[in-house]
Amino acid sequence: MYLRRLEVRDFRNYARVGKDFPAGVVVLHGPNGAGKTNLLEAVCAAASGDSPRARTTEELVRRGCGHGFVKGEFAGDDGPAKVEVGLARTGQRQFKVNGVVRRRVDLIGVAPTVYFSAEDIEVVRGEPAGRRRLLDRSLCSVSAQYYADLGRYRRAVVQRNQLLKELREKGKGENALAPWDRAVARYGARVMVAREEFIAELAPEVEGAHAAVAGDTIPLAVEYRPAIAAPSEQSAARAREGRAEVVEEVSRVLERALVERRAADVRYGATGWGPHRDDIALLLAGEPVRVYGSQGEQRSCAVGLRLGLAAVMRRMTGKRPILLLDDVLSELDARRRAGVFAACADSEQVIITCCDEQDIPVEVRESGAVFAISEGQVS
Repeated sequence: MYLRRLEVRDFRNYARVGKDFPAGVVVLHGPNGAGKTNLLEAVCAAASGDSPRARTTEELVRRGCGHGFVKGEFAGDDGPAKVEVGLARTGQRQFKVNGVVRRRVDLIGVAPTVYFSAEDIEVVRGEPAGRRRLLDRSLCSVSAQYYADLGRYRRAVVQRNQLLKELREKGKGENALAPWDRAVARYGARVMVAREEFIAELAPEVEGAHAAVAGDTIPLAVEYRPAIAAPSEQSAARAREGRAEVVEEVSRVLERALVERRAADVRYGATGWGPHRDDIALLLAGEPVRVYGSQGEQRSCAVGLRLGLAAVMRRMTGKRPILLLDDVLSELDARRRAGVFAACADSEQVIITCCDEQDIPVEVRESGAVFAISEGQVS
């Protein structure tokens, strides 16, 4: 899969851009503030209908304009796909695939992308919420079922929290929580099992990608750390059970935990346990990278994590995702820079940004396409 053409209108700092891109390595270089990251964000929006950076649609629309627009024309083994995304400053979005109006969920799997940014370093060394967000975005980009289950889980937690606040004011009536305990447990179990399965697929891919980038003999381990663990005997039983039985067992465990913690949840007015408290551990030599890793090690781990995600997404969708690497080479030495491109060798298209095109290895520049970005212009 690769982006063949991108059209942008009134998006971030771009008034109007239309550019054709080849497969292989595409280099976008220019000074800070020129719009390199904004262009990668436009590719993300065209591929998925969403932005990895913006909190609201309003942020994406160029200042002084009421509407913005992005269109991506993608080429793949299963034929071309044209995705159009209309953006209104008021918050509305409209999606079309090959000229037909679709829902946001219908874009899942059409043109998978993996986006690396400097914020990924904070994902590695920051709080669990950032790692959960990365995991959820990745799963939502390849699984419509997970997208639906996560949405239902979040809505159930919101409803339960509203009731908890009411009960805290009344000081009684905990039994009223039972229906919401069941809903949170039902959808939470689906989320937890999907996360566990995904991490099991992801861990070896991340280890291999990190080794290619860092050249280290110390493996990078990725482990799922659920907030509520199932009984220890369940792990042995999972090898004999089908997925539906595993989900049901996890649901029972989660519901029991919610019931046991009702008093504490009422006291705080919020659901204190569940998948919204999960974490992902990143370990070098058994030690957490977020605590003991150097800045260079944390960046290498972040790059390895994204490249590992690309490998899993390819397996799940049957398509090689487009790699969008924003300032990935910063603070990496020449060996690690070469390792990044070696790890990307099997990708159909890599779009990478940098301030100075000389940061890109000469053999990569000579075989790729180089574009200069300046004040919202691409040449």
